[in-house]
Amino acid sequence: MRTLIILLCFTACLMACNNSGKEKDDFSAENDSKEFKNDPGSSIQDQHIVAEEKKKTEIDRTENSNSATAIPGTYFNTEHQEDTSCKCYCLEVATNGTSELCLKENEMYINARFQQDGNNINIFYNGRTAKTTAEKIPWEKFETGMPIAVLSPETNGDLKLDWKGFRIDGEIAIDYALLGKKTLEGTYKKK
Repeated sequence: MRTLIILLCFTACLMACNNSGKEKDDFSAENDSKEFKNDPGSSIQDQHIVAEEKKKTEIDRTENSNSATAIPGTYFNTEHQEDTSCKCYCLEVATNGTSELCLKENEMYINARFQQDGNNINIFYNGRTAKTTAEKIPWEKFETGMPIAVLSPETNGDLKLDWKGFRIDGEIAIDYALLGKKTLEGTYKKK
């Protein structure tokens, strides 16, 4: 019976802390641990568990913010290391603004918008560039609100680009699905 009462008190305390944590995001771990020490329903073991969970949450927040700030920059496709001047096999990742992507050297270039989505970065079509000479492609029909590719960070610091393709009316534009796949898809290393 005593154990049941302690568990109920502990659960109530956790729920109260979760609610107060949502209202007051800036409480330090020290202030939170003082609250638990003054709570007669929590044990020392409970205090240690909660403190460890808070440390883990803080570490996760720090890692996420560090990965988001470390991603912008110039990356080269590891499968095309011969392109040292970055004519077609590089990415200029900018999490705010647009960047030019090469779909086919000396022929097709697009503007792309990068948007952070958790640990990944979605890449959106944002129109063709003035360098593009391929006129038979329906550039104006391609959707700008759906990602054409996704960049995912790897444990070694590289980025992996997964090409999704252009969309027209919500469907993958099958006739143009391979545009960009050969030149863009792959693993990228920061220059």
